[in-house]
Amino acid sequence: MKKLKSLSIFFPVFNEEANLEVLLNQALRITPELAKQYELLIINDGSTDDSLKIAQKIAKKHPEVRVISHPNNLGYGEVLKTGIKQSQCEWIFWTDSDLQFDLAELANLIKESQKHQAIIGYRKKRVEGIFRHFNANLFKLYIDLLFRIQVKDIDCAFKLFRADLLKKLKLSSGSAFTSAEILYLLKKKGIKFKEIPVTHYPRLYGQATGANFSVIAKACLEALTTYLKIKLSSLKSKASS
Repeated sequence: MKKLKSLSIFFPVFNEEANLEVLLNQALRITPELAKQYELLIINDGSTDDSLKIAQKIAKKHPEVRVISHPNNLGYGEVLKTGIKQSQCEWIFWTDSDLQFDLAELANLIKESQKHQAIIGYRKKRVEGIFRHFNANLFKLYIDLLFRIQVKDIDCAFKLFRADLLKKLKLSSGSAFTSAEILYLLKKKGIKFKEIPVTHYPRLYGQATGANFSVIAKACLEALTTYLKIKLSSLKSKASS
């Protein structure tokens, strides 16, 4: 497999002290096989456990690792925006820090990078349980009704993009909707997505926050607000023409 010229990988982190060292050791072992130059970014979103201390300790030993920390918990979308802004390489990849994905499978996305600018994973089989699976399907239906993105797994945290695509986007959201907003804005620009199946593993340590009612409600509200802004802008444009 041909290596990427340069690759930024960032990991959203909120209270992942039990997973972080394993994750970074895995990334430091695998990433040199995938890119000639690379950086690993830990985006700490106001963790209240020892996640930040662990990340900083590892970063002192490995110059490839950078730690960016939000003083307070701002939410998943704000982490994505920080990761995109701080990334310095030609390609950007992100995945969650809960070890529910195997970073080695990034090689399958990179194989498609010579033909595609946006390669996104979809979970072959979700393992969070029936309630989380139901919520995810309902959210996908809601987003597709509003924006018609129509990919297999809208919120799968295993995505690889050319950096210049992402850095040109003007993102208005800062919630769990932001990942979908990225796909919507790229689709509007005519970007085609290459979808690749990835394995999903059970979370062994830590507590997931994506299913919290407040997280889901904020994402749904931001999605609706964005949709209404788009429609209002379209109506104004038609009225003035």
